[in-house]
Amino acid sequence: MLTQEFDQQTERYLTDILSYENTTSDELLKSLIHDRWLSLQAELPAPYKRINHKQAIAEFIRRKYAQPVNREVFLAQ
Repeated sequence: MLTQEFDQQTERYLTDILSYENTTSDELLKSLIHDRWLSLQAELPAPYKRINHKQAIAEFIRRKYAQPVNREVFLAQ
C-alpha cells in the first residue's frame, strides 16, 4: 500500500478532483499513473517501446484471412 502526505493546498486539489470525478483516490492514482505511462511510451525511441504481441498476431490473422497472401509480399510489409 502506498501512503503519501500532501501539503494543505494539494489536499484541497485532491479533494476537489475526487469530488468532481466521483472516484476514489486509489482509482484516480491508477488512472494518473496509466496516463503518464502512456505518455512516456509515446516519447520513447522505437527499440524501447513495448511490443503488443496479441495485437501483432491479431493483425497477422486479419491479413491472412482477408485475402490470399503472397508470402514474399506479406513479409516485405
